[in-house]
Amino acid sequence: MQMSHQEQKWLVLLYSLIKLDGGSQRKTVLKHIQENGYWYKNDQNDICRTTRNEKVWRNDFSFERQHLVANGYMCNGEHGLWKITEAGKEYVRALSQRLQNISFGDSTYFTAMFYQKFFQTEIQPEFTADQLLLEQLSQAEDSQDEFLTVLSDKPMPKGLVSNRSGNKNIYLRDPAVARRALIRAGYRCEIDTAHTSFLRKNSSHLYMEPHHLIPMSMTDYFGVSLYREQNIFSLCSNCHNQIHYGTKEDVRRLISKLFLSREQEICSILGRYITLEEIYQIYKAA
Repeated sequence: MQMSHQEQKWLVLLYSLIKLDGGSQRKTVLKHIQENGYWYKNDQNDICRTTRNEKVWRNDFSFERQHLVANGYMCNGEHGLWKITEAGKEYVRALSQRLQNISFGDSTYFTAMFYQKFFQTEIQPEFTADQLLLEQLSQAEDSQDEFLTVLSDKPMPKGLVSNRSGNKNIYLRDPAVARRALIRAGYRCEIDTAHTSFLRKNSSHLYMEPHHLIPMSMTDYFGVSLYREQNIFSLCSNCHNQIHYGTKEDVRRLISKLFLSREQEICSILGRYITLEEIYQIYKAA
């Protein structure tokens, strides 16, 4: 699903604020967009408005700022600063999920330069960390002394930061924790144990993928470790992809099944109660 023209403007503007440490003067923000070549219109290929000696694209972004403020994604800082809010950062994260499935074409207005930089700083770190975890699990041979430890039901510190992307921390994934989560599930899909898969290489077990019900990208938001066995579910590839890329109805159905099966455990490690509706909002399926 392509992003609308307006959504692409919002993404470029909010991302620019993130790169400018959360905010700056209007002139500086637009200069950042211009000098980094984020937008298909720029000072070289756009026209001036008849009422003001200003390029149309600059005026358009100024107009979109009003909508972003109205939606709570930006606020007016002191001395006319343009500032992104926490809701704005969450909105950027939501758009980043959609951006992974966008192909360039006639309806793409941000530039390839913007996409490349955004992917490297906002999408790739979390995506790469998860892909690396899958690779580590696939390469590891079955251990003869694997065992399940008694799990603590208390919140734990956020853990080690393996990378930092812009204002985002990427937290370390320990394959041993994911492996224990898969063992708990008997290497079966926790949506439906009848779902088929194939034998994982170097193993006598079915290939399953670990899925964090509360995404790792929310670690700083909750302030506790989300890389816990209680938060990691064993899923077949189809169910895992359906949760990330399926229809809103399917996402809600799958998430609710997983959450309700471990509601008490998940709330315990978070240190607070979380509702199913809150989790729907995290997945933009509310």
